[in-house]
Amino acid sequence: MQIILNEIEYAEQCLKLNNIDQNPYFTISLLAKYYYHHMGYRKKRIAELLTEFMKTRSTVYSASKSYWDEKIEKIASNAGKYPLVEIDGVWITRAELDKIAELKNKMVERLAFTLLCLAKFLNTKNANNNNWVSLPLKDIFALARTSGSMIDKLMRMSVLYENEYIEMPLRNDNLSFRVTYIDEDSDKVLFVSDFRELGYEYLKYCGENFIRCRECGLLIRNNKARTKRYCKSCAAYEPIVTKKVACVDCGELFDVDSKSTRKCRCDDCQKKYRREYQRQLMEKRRKE
Repeated sequence: MQIILNEIEYAEQCLKLNNIDQNPYFTISLLAKYYYHHMGYRKKRIAELLTEFMKTRSTVYSASKSYWDEKIEKIASNAGKYPLVEIDGVWITRAELDKIAELKNKMVERLAFTLLCLAKFLNTKNANNNNWVSLPLKDIFALARTSGSMIDKLMRMSVLYENEYIEMPLRNDNLSFRVTYIDEDSDKVLFVSDFRELGYEYLKYCGENFIRCRECGLLIRNNKARTKRYCKSCAAYEPIVTKKVACVDCGELFDVDSKSTRKCRCDDCQKKYRREYQRQLMEKRRKE
């Protein structure tokens, strides 16, 4: 699950870099809001742009064209229903952090911290949210980086409920939680501008050994030697850097590794050159 703090920036990155989420519905829903609120487009044009985006960037579209056409039509119709989110992050106050520390259990504390951040974020999206968090439990646990069985995780939620850190709705079929320890009047202490690893954000605040990936900024646990610089995804990424070179024989431009200093012929001309070289070499040997 992704929590996007600046939806305009995210949408423009998707369009610029041809990015699409593992769940295409998430991306095109956000793009629809961007086209409506930021670009001023309406239903017909939004549907056209979303269809083109899916055709060129997602393999699932061609496999289920009728399904996605129906989804796109509905998304385009509802594009103006919710405003674009454009915030830098949320402030966590001294009183809130002190209240979380009273739990004296790091696993439960990071869960409380995650719920606090999510409630504050959702309050910015909806002025009438009133500190409620209405997200699937599995997503909350993932953001909090809680380990153990589902029973263990639910027990930690029970600790928060029994100590009145959260309230539950009256309806049994509603799995929302209302955070009760928000205190905006206290001193601002911690600014959270990245919601990808909220559990780690809390542990870093507590002094544990975490760093941000130099490439993507993701918060990761450092090694004991404190030499780690990149997350797994960025550490494994090796960009292919090429340059254009004009073939000395045909003059056509072709790509070569940027570090190459010797390749001067395109593949076709290189083959012709090798054949001619071998022919001349054999002829010379026959004359000797």
